[in-house]
Amino acid sequence: MPVPFELRPDMPEAGLSASENGLGHSEHVEQHLLKDAAESGHPMVLPDHVPKTHLAMAMAELARDKGTEVYDAVHDAIFSAHYGEGRDIGSKSVLLAVAEAHGLDAAEVEAAWDDGAYDERLHVFARLALSLGVGTTPSALLCNRLIVGTRPYGVLRQVMRDCAREPGS
Repeated sequence: MPVPFELRPDMPEAGLSASENGLGHSEHVEQHLLKDAAESGHPMVLPDHVPKTHLAMAMAELARDKGTEVYDAVHDAIFSAHYGEGRDIGSKSVLLAVAEAHGLDAAEVEAAWDDGAYDERLHVFARLALSLGVGTTPSALLCNRLIVGTRPYGVLRQVMRDCAREPGS
């Protein structure tokens, strides 16, 4: 199950410039990401703007409560808005457009933001992640093994093969 992790909870509401705040990727990593995206047929941009993601994560949790299909569609659309189109997913108007395009009621989304309906769940997820040693994204817990950072597909495949061999898995 995908679990949200707010990497920078103290991020200013307006977000930050990656280049001005030392938050960018190395040129090597950027080239690798763009190449992988192109090879898989997904357009990708790496915007300089690093958004505050709390509202997006709260909206995704509302979508999760609507069912797996809704959650998957909303999660993918948020990701695509940022990395596919370079849009600011910290912006309420961008997020509301995503919500409406995927069947979420805008008034319900805004109410969840205003009353903090998903804040406690997001805090629980953050405490869980920190207790497991997660301090960056992406991270994955696979068969009680924490995989931190991007890893080649072969590494993940081997972890899953090892897991399948473990008793009780």
